[in-house]
Amino acid sequence: MNANDIRTAMLKAPHYEIASTELAKWLDEELPESWWNVDGDPLLTGRLSIPCPTDELTLELRKLDRPLLILARGSQDAHGQVIDSTRVGELASFAGGRGPRGEDDLYFDLVWKGNSQPWLLIEDLTTAKQYSEDAISLNSQGENDAAQTSRSHP
Repeated sequence: MNANDIRTAMLKAPHYEIASTELAKWLDEELPESWWNVDGDPLLTGRLSIPCPTDELTLELRKLDRPLLILARGSQDAHGQVIDSTRVGELASFAGGRGPRGEDDLYFDLVWKGNSQPWLLIEDLTTAKQYSEDAISLNSQGENDAAQTSRSHP
């Protein structure tokens, strides 16, 4: 399958159009503490160190300010209409098939409008959990160090 075939397949599949700034808005509002992987998009992977936290991803999506096509699995009404951030959550797919806030990473099938390279934006729950645990551990360690310092200096 060549690039044109891939693009044609995406355009024939149920999909919506969304501005990258609107996707960024949803990510910031709904999953601000998450981490993300990008699979198949040289534009974002060339601009970000992957995996990356939501705030870094959304900053780049806002800088790019370009339209995306987002796959709408199972939707009979999706024919390329423009949507805003309020519709993004319903378009998420889940690795393993479990639903909202299960232990499965959510992901989106995307393609930059006018491009033929489909790509995935994948939530990385493992990295997010590890980052959170590391932050708590460092915070605890810092509090313990401060308490020891105050005890040793009357």
